[in-house]
Order: sequence, then structure tokens, then C-alpha cells
Amino acid sequence: MITLSSLTERLGTQFLDPHGLAAPQETREEAVRLALEEINLSLNHAYSITGLDGVLTGDLPETCLPAIFSGAAAILISTVLHYDLSSHTNLPADRAQLQLWAEHLKRQFALQMDKLRLQELQNAQSAISIQWEWQESESWR
Repeated sequence: MITLSSLTERLGTQFLDPHGLAAPQETREEAVRLALEEINLSLNHAYSITGLDGVLTGDLPETCLPAIFSGAAAILISTVLHYDLSSHTNLPADRAQLQLWAEHLKRQFALQMDKLRLQELQNAQSAISIQWEWQESESWR
């Protein structure tokens, strides 16, 4: 089961290296919240995470774990860069490198969301079909 504490702990350990971020718990929780909102919008669901906003039993599937983590990490790095929280973190001197890392994580999040949407389409009970009337121009002949 995916819980808020496990996600924020994982985000915390990810950014504890000497060149990483030491983001506070509240910032990590907000990053998880925003990533979950993106997932819910993208997949047209109302998933929840245990411990987030008082939810006792979350229902976010394990297949969403890579997406929620990369999305939250991208949001976390972008937040630190945007609000210039360098005085509150172990922000490395090379902000450009962190910006590149955040952009990479955003692209990775987008690709993971595409994969989740494709899996949902493939697992759908009924096949998706669209009908249209073919209208051929006389000049095409």
C-alpha cells in the first residue's frame, strides 16, 4: 500500500546526498499532493493516498508509484528553485544542473502518465471505436 509517510521518506532520502536538497516535510507533502492531482486529472480518477489530507485508506494503485514519485520529485526541485529556498536547503551551487534534473523528471513523469493511460485503455472492457462518414472530394479523383 502506498502511504504518504513512505513517499515523503523516500523523497527525503533521495535528496539527502551532499549535492541534494534537504526539503522540509511540509514541502515534500505538498509535492506529493500536487503530483497526485496531476495523476487524477490525467487518468480521470479520484485516487487517494493513505495519510494525505486525513485519508485512512488510500486507493492509489502500485502501478502509479513510479509516476507519483518522479512527479513529486520534479515538483519538489522546481519549488525549491522557484522560491529560492537555498538558505533552507543544501542547494548545490549549480542551479542550472538542478533545473536540468527537474526538467528530466517532468518529462519522465509525462511519459509515465502516457504509459498509465495506455494501460487503462488496454484494460478497458469494451473496445473504443469511433465512426465517421467519409467525404471524398471530387478533386481527389
